[in-house]
Amino acid sequence: MNFTNKERTLLEDQKNHEKICVLKYSNYADLTTDPQLKSIFKQIGQTEQEHYNTIEQLLNGQMPQMQQSGQGGSQQSSGGQQSGSQAQGSGQGGSQQSGSQNQAQSMQYQSSFIPQNQSSGYNTSDKDLCTDLLMTEKYVSGAYDTAIFEFRDPQVRNILNHIQKEEQQHGETLYKYMASKGMYQAR
Repeated sequence: MNFTNKERTLLEDQKNHEKICVLKYSNYADLTTDPQLKSIFKQIGQTEQEHYNTIEQLLNGQMPQMQQSGQGGSQQSSGGQQSGSQAQGSGQGGSQQSGSQNQAQSMQYQSSFIPQNQSSGYNTSDKDLCTDLLMTEKYVSGAYDTAIFEFRDPQVRNILNHIQKEEQQHGETLYKYMASKGMYQAR
């Protein structure tokens, strides 16, 4: 594939966004106290890894095959074929990962001082994790929206659109969890 400089830069940005999403979901799954939320974070994190792999394939000149999600909001669909770049993409991110681990440990330390919300029964720390991830999903989805308009190749636009729809499903999953626990009240 022959990307323009702008297209390549947008893909690199999205790859970095996906890398952060993978790290956040992984770290937050370790921090949450609710087994249901832990499962949600792990499922979404797997899909974010697939997004990362898909973007990496595009950057390497490969056209990924997209599998459509027929599960309306489930994170079981594939964003592309698994490439050899598991976890954080072949060997990058060593120092970044330890920095994220330090951040996660710091957050865990801070979270241990936050009491359980007695009136609604949810852990305030879990609410903070969900709120941060919901904001992240909104940002990442918006970044995909901008990128989609910049690509000349309709296949690449369709791939990015597919990923964006999954990002929106992630946001919906987080919102529904938060609403069911009294963490988010639409007014």
